Amino acid sequence: MKMVKSLLLGSAAGVVAVVGAQAADLPVKAAPVQYVKICTLYGDGFYYVPGSDTCVRFTGYVRADYGYGVTGARRPQYARDEGANDRTVDRYSTRHRGRFAIDTRTQTAYGTLRTYQTFQMQHEDTPGPGSDDEFGITRAFIQWGGFTFGRTVSFTDHEGSMGDSGFRSLHQSQVDSTTGASGVNQIAYTWQLGNGITFNVGADERRVRDVVNLSDPGTLDDLQIGFEPGSHRAGDNHPNPWVSLRVNQAWGRASLAVIANHNQATYYDGATLGCAQPGTTLCGYPGDKWGFGVLSGAEFKLDWLSPGSRIGGYFNYGVGATRYQMGQLQSPGLYGSGNEIAFGFITDAAYVDGSGLEQTTAWSAGGGFEYFWTRNFSSTVYGQIGEVSYNNSVINGGWFCAGAGFEVSPTAVCDPGFTYWAVGTHHDWFPLPGLRFAVDVLYAQVGTAMNGEVITVNTPSGARPAGDYNVKDLGTLSVVFRAQRTWGAN
Repeated sequence: MKMVKSLLLGSAAGVVAVVGAQAADLPVKAAPVQYVKICTLYGDGFYYVPGSDTCVRFTGYVRADYGYGVTGARRPQYARDEGANDRTVDRYSTRHRGRFAIDTRTQTAYGTLRTYQTFQMQHEDTPGPGSDDEFGITRAFIQWGGFTFGRTVSFTDHEGSMGDSGFRSLHQSQVDSTTGASGVNQIAYTWQLGNGITFNVGADERRVRDVVNLSDPGTLDDLQIGFEPGSHRAGDNHPNPWVSLRVNQAWGRASLAVIANHNQATYYDGATLGCAQPGTTLCGYPGDKWGFGVLSGAEFKLDWLSPGSRIGGYFNYGVGATRYQMGQLQSPGLYGSGNEIAFGFITDAAYVDGSGLEQTTAWSAGGGFEYFWTRNFSSTVYGQIGEVSYNNSVINGGWFCAGAGFEVSPTAVCDPGFTYWAVGTHHDWFPLPGLRFAVDVLYAQVGTAMNGEVITVNTPSGARPAGDYNVKDLGTLSVVFRAQRTWGAN
């Protein structure tokens, strides 16, 4: 029995040895190597850069816009050549854009070190001959220890305005203070006060309109209906300083900001003692003046009504700083049927030879309401209004009308002030995460302070001939359709 047991154990050991030897010859599955490690410190979509403790996220979008009654930049056709409203004007325009963004973050002893930059490529089929191709950087900034250095949205912006950063209008917002599309170069510092409240102080690159000398024949030649006056703004010597308070909490968000703008002109062009060479240092110049803007806004979440719904508005006021109330608005010039016209001019300040600077007053307001019918479909109604006004020195002196591209009757009051208002609605469908289809309909109207007067236009605009025109309020209707695919974590 012992001999049989020994034989069985020996045979089993031999079999195990053979099987073990054969198993040793089989390939062994290697442990998985995590070449890209997920970073969970800053939300979804971040990964560690191999060999470092820096996290990075890549995002972007591809967008296609198709418009009727808008420029390639999606501005309603109320100004410049397209404001002629005749058969020479291109009504249809398209714009296609691709944007790629890189967001990096690293933990340090002084808080998170963040860099962010975007690269944008765009093709714009503009009304008129030809088209525009663009490549640029719309964001490039560093944030560390409370500081922000570089190009991004201004801390003075109220993000609940009409534009892309607010109620997602497909039209370019005209009368607000938003810098969301292109951003501004800036330096800023942020104090975190707790409970979603921040106090910010900093300086932005100058966002100015022109200072104009209305005694200069060159300016007057340019002072045509629907065009900006010629510039007599002196060189930039410093940025625009500002302070802002922002609140972002569960109920929504609000902001209040004050910004200063320094207006300075070049030299007089004549009509002063000893001015033998107009436009030179021999002629003197008007004294500098500081303008200002006060910007405010609030937005309230209405999730109790339906998830994602919201309502909000803004109000801006200023003197000598019209970029902060009238935003992208251009001097309007809109022709109607027959001999009808609506127009106005916008500057930060104006003067004539021998006078001081007279700064322009402006205000704007707007808001919107967005309702989500389902998680994938929403409707929005929105509107905005703005006004530009001049003081009695400009109006009673007839500065703008004297020798310009148009004439008024001797009894008329030459007031280049105006109002602009717009109402619109857009409807958005989100069939998949990151995929959006939307259509936006907008009506915009220009009202001039000279309503009811008759002016004589000396310079033709498009196919509109020179001649007498009745000044009245006029409007324009436009439509934009958009398809957009956004990729990467939001």
